[in-house]
Amino acid sequence: MADLFTYIVYFSTLLLSVVLIKMGYNKQTLKRNYKGQVLFVLLALIVLVIVSGLRYNVGADYPGYSYLYKEQPYYDDAIGMEIEYGFIFIVDTLNNIGLEVWAFFTLTAIITYSLLFYSFKNYKSLLYLGVFFFITYGFYFFSFNGVRQALAMSALAVAVAFIQERKLFPFLVIILIGGLMHKSLFLFVPLYFVLDKIRLSKYIWYGAFLLSLVLHFIPLASILNISSVFSVMEDSQVDYSHFLEDTNTDLNVSGSLTLGYLARVGVGFIVLAYYDKLTRFNSNYFPYFTLSLIGIVIYNAFSAIHFIGRINNYFLLFHVFTLAFIIDYLFRSKQKLMANAIILYFIILFISNIYYNDNGSAPYKFIEF
Repeated sequence: MADLFTYIVYFSTLLLSVVLIKMGYNKQTLKRNYKGQVLFVLLALIVLVIVSGLRYNVGADYPGYSYLYKEQPYYDDAIGMEIEYGFIFIVDTLNNIGLEVWAFFTLTAIITYSLLFYSFKNYKSLLYLGVFFFITYGFYFFSFNGVRQALAMSALAVAVAFIQERKLFPFLVIILIGGLMHKSLFLFVPLYFVLDKIRLSKYIWYGAFLLSLVLHFIPLASILNISSVFSVMEDSQVDYSHFLEDTNTDLNVSGSLTLGYLARVGVGFIVLAYYDKLTRFNSNYFPYFTLSLIGIVIYNAFSAIHFIGRINNYFLLFHVFTLAFIIDYLFRSKQKLMANAIILYFIILFISNIYYNDNGSAPYKFIEF
């Protein structure tokens, strides 16, 4: 349960980061200087990093990461534990310096949020909206929990920018960097060759959306065998062993209509409703809407399957782009009532995420030095 201090911390983080980015990357400033006022953006980054990096026992996986940092059990051959080399390198380096676990959370937060900020390099004036949705939709809280995957997700966002610029080498480099923290990112290498070619009609997406809602109530095991998918990542026992153990149970369970599920279905419908209009408005939006809509369809259909949901976070992250595009479009077209209604919807969702302790985010507590 969240206390008053928790709400103050998170709403202060939301307000400060969004306002500072808006000051640094407002459209007038960017017209005069394409770099904007970087100091304000840097301050926003620091705010996000401090709250994430200097937390204590906040995040569902916080105890697990603390244990891995202090005990380094993957060096014990008897345990047979394997984990990505990027994580091991960071943990070894910080341990050798003599730093505590807060340094690990702080460093990974710096990398994760810096990559997120950089992924908006072609849409700097929209970064404040992207960070707003990153926080209110729950990705910020997810980064407290799935620390390594959150870094890899931000790396994928940067990779998509390189896809649009047709920069293969930088794309491969950023995939490698992210994959060394969470090797599931390597599954997205083929995106470079196909993403720009996927331009489906709105009718196909509407059909997929409706079908996914039907599939939500059908046990996956009755229609699909996905056991081969798990072999790609089965060696990372720290991440996936508990997913694999529960897979057979999950596949035979259908979804239910919870408020959380309906709220996120509503978000998906907002994105879908503006897909055709926004991609006509700017064809560069296509890759972001495509990935976002794939995430929506997968979420609608298979949110009850924990393993699929975890991988689907890569796709859902692109909501921060598509929703930013939508709000910017609504303000441009003077549809302020609709824009403000969507923003209010996400503020309510943010309050709900705090109240229900999303990803172990509440109550919040700073470390004691």
